[in-house]
Amino acid sequence: MVNFKTQNSVQDMVEVLKVYGPMSENQISTKAFGYTRGASFGSNKKYADMLRRGMLKGIIDRVELKNASTRTKFIYFATKPEIQIECSSALDNEWANESI
Repeated sequence: MVNFKTQNSVQDMVEVLKVYGPMSENQISTKAFGYTRGASFGSNKKYADMLRRGMLKGIIDRVELKNASTRTKFIYFATKPEIQIECSSALDNEWANESI
């Protein structure tokens, strides 16, 4: 799912994670943007910062691998946004009174 747009975004990373499931940082940048750290001369900073922004927004999360046999330390995945439902006893009482 290589994206040849001029503007890469965090949302592109999230879409790749939703389609392919949990991945390492290198796998995400390869699938989303066609950038491979080992074969490219460019800096990885842009993609690492993009991943961090996704984590700050709460749309990407990661799990640390214990006893991994590879250099990969973390696996990243897309989070499902929680639906916020306003709930309180006062609100419940208002709704109960409306139905009477």
